[in-house]
Parts: sequence; structure tokens; C-alpha cells
Amino acid sequence: MTLLGTYVGIIPVVLGMLFLPTLRRLGQRGTRVLLGVTVGLLVFLAVDATLEGVELAESNGGAFGGPALVVLGAVLAYLALSAVDHRLKDRQQHAEKPGGLRLAVMISAGIGLHNLGEGLAIGAAYAVGELALGAALVIGFTIQNTTEGLAIVSPLTRQRRPTVPQLLGLGILAGAPAIAGALLGAAVNNAELSAFLIGIGVGAIAQVIVQIAPSLRDKTGRLLAPATAGGITAGLLAMYLTGLLVTA
Repeated sequence: MTLLGTYVGIIPVVLGMLFLPTLRRLGQRGTRVLLGVTVGLLVFLAVDATLEGVELAESNGGAFGGPALVVLGAVLAYLALSAVDHRLKDRQQHAEKPGGLRLAVMISAGIGLHNLGEGLAIGAAYAVGELALGAALVIGFTIQNTTEGLAIVSPLTRQRRPTVPQLLGLGILAGAPAIAGALLGAAVNNAELSAFLIGIGVGAIAQVIVQIAPSLRDKTGRLLAPATAGGITAGLLAMYLTGLLVTA
């Protein structure tokens, strides 16, 4: 399970982050488009995780509140990450160009909590003997998480070059939860806990979207300029198409 979590979480995320030098050649408009793609990716993840969590909770989690477990996890995660973000803002307020690394950390944390849910799905599939399903999940999530690596480094295109330890730290923050999820999913067959953890991932992603939104505005203050809206649409479609690999 540890190796599967590494293959699904850390390795593809880090591979996606290697495209940072290419992304740095984009102008401000290109960066906004890229951030739009990131928002589209995160919106798809949030909707997909919400549907999965509600379905799981309704089938097995009635005694503990059913879908309310997903909502509870989402609210708690949103509030916790908001507090963390406020602390990071205070620590980086004197930085040369504050915000880029902080936003990358928030995106990594949000994606990491979602990858926890992916690890749970993989571990649970192997725990019940669904080897074919487990293999399909590993392949699909690996391809999907490469695009998540691009999302993590997109806020870093307009600040000074990050160090290698910083990039590795972001990759581990986003990918390592998949290892914990795989171990937990294989060892504990608890629908209530799984639904709650999925809810945590949804709340984390929602908080990250709120953080990215101000960076999408163009010089005139428009939040959804045509190029940005196109980026969001591209992100949604990319996640939908890669998600098809999981269900194929």
C-alpha cells in the first residue's frame, strides 16, 4: 500500500511540477489562464468527491448522520485551512512577492487531502479483493495527479525561483496523503470515517478555490474574462477525460 500510494501520489505530482520552467515563460494573461485551469481542476475534484462522499454516507453512515458527515468534514477543513492561511500571510507579509508560495502551499494541502480520499479508494478496493478495480484506480489516479502537479506550481511563475527543498516539500505535502489513505483504506473498512475524510477533502478544495479567485482578475477587474473562463473550462474537461480512465 505504501508503494501504491507513492506511485499514485508523490511521483506523478512531482513529475507535473517539473514543467515549472516552461510555465515561467508565460505572460500575465497566460498565468491567469493557467490559474483558471487550476480552478477548473479543483471544482471538478470537489464535485466528484462530494458525490462520492454523499453516496457512501447514505449507504452506510446513517447512524452517524449520513451525508451530514461530509458537510461536517468540509466545514471543519475549510475553517482549519483558513486559519492556516491567515498564519502564512502573517509570516510572509515582508516577502519580496508574498502570496505565490503561500498559495502553492494551500493548493498542495487541498490536493493532498483529496489524494487521501484517492488512497482510501485504492486501499479499500484491494482489501475486498477487487484487484482489477484497484489496478484501474492506480493507473487513472496516476495520470490525473500529473495535472495536479501543474496546478501546484502555477502560482510560482511570477515570483523568484523556488528552491529544490521547497518544491519537494510541496510535492510531498500533496502526494504523501495518498500513502496514508491507501494504508487506512486497506486496514479499516469504515464507511463513516471514509465519508468524513472525503468531506475534509471537499472543504480543503473549496478554501483553495477562494484563495485563487482574486488572482484570476484581469487589469480591468473582471473575474471571468474570456481567456480565464476558457482556462476553467479546459480544466474541467481535462479532469473529466482523465477521470474516464478510472471508470473504463
